[in-house]
Amino acid sequence: MFSFCVPVMPSFQLIKTRVVTGPTNTSAKSCTSHKHAIVRRSANYKPNQWDLASIQTLKSDYTEEAYGSLATKLKEEVRLLFDRIEPLAQVRLIHTVKRLGLGYHFEKEINGLLNAMLSSGYHKVVQKNGLEDTAVLFMLLRQHGFMVSEEIFNDFKDDNGCFAESLSQDVKGLLGLYQASYLSFNGDKTLDEVREFTVRHLKVLDSPTSTLAREVSHALDLPSHWSLQRLQVRRYIDMYKIEEGMNSTLLSLAKLDFNMVQHIHQRELINNICWWKSLRHGKSLSFARDRILECFFVAVSVIFQPQFKSCLEWLPKICALIVILDDIYDVHGSFGELEILTGIIDRWETKEIENLPEYMKICFSTICNTVNEIANNIKQDDRSEIVCRLKKMWADLCKSFLREAKWHHTKYMPTFTEYLNNGWISASGPLILSHVEVLSCQEQRKGSLDLLESCQRLVKLSSTVFRLCNDLATSSAELERGDTPTSIQCYMREVGVSEIDAREHISNVILQTWKEMNREFVSCSSHPRPFTDACVNLARMAVSIYNKGDGLGIPDHEMKDYILSLLMKPVSLTEDELILVWDK
Repeated sequence: MFSFCVPVMPSFQLIKTRVVTGPTNTSAKSCTSHKHAIVRRSANYKPNQWDLASIQTLKSDYTEEAYGSLATKLKEEVRLLFDRIEPLAQVRLIHTVKRLGLGYHFEKEINGLLNAMLSSGYHKVVQKNGLEDTAVLFMLLRQHGFMVSEEIFNDFKDDNGCFAESLSQDVKGLLGLYQASYLSFNGDKTLDEVREFTVRHLKVLDSPTSTLAREVSHALDLPSHWSLQRLQVRRYIDMYKIEEGMNSTLLSLAKLDFNMVQHIHQRELINNICWWKSLRHGKSLSFARDRILECFFVAVSVIFQPQFKSCLEWLPKICALIVILDDIYDVHGSFGELEILTGIIDRWETKEIENLPEYMKICFSTICNTVNEIANNIKQDDRSEIVCRLKKMWADLCKSFLREAKWHHTKYMPTFTEYLNNGWISASGPLILSHVEVLSCQEQRKGSLDLLESCQRLVKLSSTVFRLCNDLATSSAELERGDTPTSIQCYMREVGVSEIDAREHISNVILQTWKEMNREFVSCSSHPRPFTDACVNLARMAVSIYNKGDGLGIPDHEMKDYILSLLMKPVSLTEDELILVWDK
């Protein structure tokens, strides 16, 4: 269990450190003798691919002042829709609302309707309406923390207990069933059968429409439950406008909301770029990956909602500092320097900062100032506890980094289990989610700040997916530059199998971990949804950015498209559409 101390710390001072703008001497008396220059490795990371100066000039018309009243009007119209339709139509409406990225506006209504359906036994009525509606209701119930059984699909089996082959003719139903299978728990044997059955038929599908064929292909590449939700929203907005039965109010609200959220993200992105440029001024941190846009993308993939302004402000900075630390421990720092840095961070001894080389001074002082600034914006009663726990989480991350550096330094090969016991922490998930906990509770002015402890298993499972997805994508490059062995090499050595077999095993571990995480998410349903959603979103982020390579270390065209779609390119919304909505 996580344990937190609560020291008496009435105020938190920022640390001033001199930033050296010219060439720096990166050795320190406590780290190495002046007689022996440290030979530093280079990872040869790709340079930053973005024109940050141009991005800082981004402007959007979709401000709260310009469109807030229209958005409120449309949301009220959607609320009325929920009350005007019968339960089966409500199931379909909830599904559409969530796919359009509007679910966070209607959580109260959605939870109330789903709870009523389950309590009244209405889900049994939906089953009689067909495969697609049954699959959708099952997904919605599990996504909202309801413990619904997989037995809901038994009506679609034949007398032999197998899924009827005739189901393969229902393409939308088959696709819905496939998507539902990824919300399975360990032990859900029916859903395992569902996945095998649907994949077999969908792969050979002769789809009647090209749109449906593209949707099937996309789902087989990455199921919706594993995908970044905001990217799914962007795709679905374009698809929904040509769907039969499209509701123009829903479509207009989805477009407007996406663009208004994007505007808020752009403002925070510009602020983060300014902070990043200031931090990297000079040569001291030039060895580290220049990835502020990618870090911002990671942050808003974990929690995007505008009401969590503190998360949008601070989480990208946390991610960027993690990347710098990762590059220090993986590549740039000598083992002696790393031991000293870890000890100083563990003790949080700011007076010892002079014992660090310049690049470590800048990194440590920035971490200290970040923690203190976060604390200074939190009500007095909680400050000491929050500072203490954030310090501990930074120290835990550095200790896990140091352990991996020691393995590399001593050429030690850990067992697969030993590696994972450290790796879920070194993936940085616990640190990221600890900041989500603190910052989201701060915004809501509620919460007992014990989520990381009470949801520890959910945090660990999500972080394990993060670690293993990272390993599958980065292992080859890390091996080339002589980094610490990943889970792949550990499993190969321990079991005596090929790399192909090891990768297959890791992929299966990811699948099984997702199943455990699905159950744990439902078990944590009494806790605040923003935090539990963020835990699952962390895993989704990892699957998405590492699906076809190292989207963070070696950003490719796909990662660039992700960032452009979410942060820079608004959804097309014409003046005629807006006038039409206003005149309703």
